[in-house]
Amino acid sequence: MTRGAGPFGWALALATALHLGLILGIAIQPPDVRPSEGGRETLEILLVRAAEPSPEPPSASALAQIDHLGAGGDAAADAEVPVSDPEGAIDTSVEVEFEAPPEPLFEDPPILEPPIETRPAPIDVARIFDSRGAEIARLTERARERSNAYANRPRRKAISASTTEYKYASYLDDWRRKVEQIGNLNYPEVAKQRQLYGNLILHVAVRADGQVETIRVLRSSGFAELDEAAVRIVELAAPFAPFPPAIRAETDVLDITRTWQFLHGHRLGWGQ
Repeated sequence: MTRGAGPFGWALALATALHLGLILGIAIQPPDVRPSEGGRETLEILLVRAAEPSPEPPSASALAQIDHLGAGGDAAADAEVPVSDPEGAIDTSVEVEFEAPPEPLFEDPPILEPPIETRPAPIDVARIFDSRGAEIARLTERARERSNAYANRPRRKAISASTTEYKYASYLDDWRRKVEQIGNLNYPEVAKQRQLYGNLILHVAVRADGQVETIRVLRSSGFAELDEAAVRIVELAAPFAPFPPAIRAETDVLDITRTWQFLHGHRLGWGQ
């Protein structure tokens, strides 16, 4: 408060108060001029802080945005609501991020459709019996063939120097004498010239009619010339005497096995 100032002093005080009010946001009330004692006027200046402006209510668009964000849950609740900004100084745009729902840990099992029931085909009993009948007939025919083959298989009898049964021993002795006679008459010349001697085992199969079935060298003499000479002598001696009725009744082939000996003196002998 300034007392005892003239008109110039009042003007200066009023200008100062106006500047301070503009700078500090202080409202200035008109001075209350009261006469003072002694006939002097007194100027009182009251400085009052201006009240802060009250915030304006949100606009209709802001309220609609708040309602829209409110449906988004917690993310919408955390968003700031923009206030009215007539001069456009404040950015009223709001960016809202929504979290994606977590992916399921396990996939749902596939839906399996129930299998379509199919009826089994009807059993053809007649066809089964026909098939079994054909199989039985085939097996029966094979058994018959085997039986016939066995029945038709030649009956064989093996004889050697150790055979004691008279009918076979007698036939073998006749066979040996004929072979020995032919062998001595047709003694191999190569054996004479080279003085070859040795023993061999020969197998001769004779049929019931006296014909030779097979000739085989079971053990060689060590000289191919002597082995070939033994085979040649049997071929020259064939055919042999037919089987007598006692042998023919039970035997079709005689398998004769004998040891042949090409001895010194160019003669043919026999071993066991």
